[in-house]
Amino acid sequence: MMSQPNTLCAEALVENRKAISQAAYQHLLEHTPQMTTRFGENSQDHWTDHFLDRIAELSESVSAGEPQIFSNHVGWAKQAMAARNLDATHLSGTLESLRFGIETVLSEDMAATVIACFDKALALNDTEDEAAWDSALDPRHTCDSVALHYIQAVISGNIWLGMQIVLDALEEGIVIQDIYLRVLLPAQIEVGRLWHLNEVSVAEEHLLTSTTQRLMSVLAHRAPRKPDRGHTVIAASVAGNAHDMGIRTIAYLMEFEGWRTIFLGSDMPRSELPAAIKFYNADVVLLSIALSTQLRTLKRTVKDVRDVCGPTVKIMLGGHGLNSVPDLWKEIGGDGYSKSIEDAIALAAELVSPS
Repeated sequence: MMSQPNTLCAEALVENRKAISQAAYQHLLEHTPQMTTRFGENSQDHWTDHFLDRIAELSESVSAGEPQIFSNHVGWAKQAMAARNLDATHLSGTLESLRFGIETVLSEDMAATVIACFDKALALNDTEDEAAWDSALDPRHTCDSVALHYIQAVISGNIWLGMQIVLDALEEGIVIQDIYLRVLLPAQIEVGRLWHLNEVSVAEEHLLTSTTQRLMSVLAHRAPRKPDRGHTVIAASVAGNAHDMGIRTIAYLMEFEGWRTIFLGSDMPRSELPAAIKFYNADVVLLSIALSTQLRTLKRTVKDVRDVCGPTVKIMLGGHGLNSVPDLWKEIGGDGYSKSIEDAIALAAELVSPS
């Protein structure tokens, strides 16, 4: 279910975000006062920040004409609140207050456009499957079992044991590519799911992430490499995206496939990327976003690369922030998109192959 993309209304949301957030908070205070005291003396700051985040998400949805973007955020919030034993009416109360803020601050025409996308997003969310939050790991499968034992060891503080579990799996015959794709990345997804469901802490999630980064580096020194392909790829997460595990994995695996790989990591400034592409004479650039609120940054980054580097360099886009709207990469200006890492590597090779 799509709406018409509307950049003007999206920009109006961003420009008026503080006024909308304040109006929404005042509405919440008036109609659901018990919610506004939940966080003690920091309640007003908490709820205004909450509304600012929702406005950013809704703005991206309106800009792209994709209600699914905002719907995904609502579903995420609903599940997180349920995991923390918060009344579901709290979410509907905040959404009603956000609606009031939009209708109060924006012009009638602009508010109508935004609310149309808002309502479509809520209707989509009502049909979403709660089972989507179930674990994807099955201990009956070898790689999943390794991932689960790895998680259990690391978050209990047994770092070396966790690493050894993975290295033993390598010795027992699981190939390195499968360690990356079917053990380490699923482990990261699982611990993110557990954090979302309030079953592990931020500290535990960070510990697993830092351990996984160490393991990836150790494994990279053991991996066989194919002959040099004569092509260079630059991989980075866009500015504002602190998550780089997926793009890091692609960079390692492409290196094993014979690419010269320049991994620039997370939060890559737009202004620096085109110069890096020219300096390293890159054939392909991989850009990743974790959240849909980074879509406009991604679009601006692609434009900057095109303006400086021209059409010769191939730009591939990916990341969780694009997965719910997989055709959006075309509008953004990329040369390709893939939801899976294996397909992304194959597509990169295809993009540089002689036609």
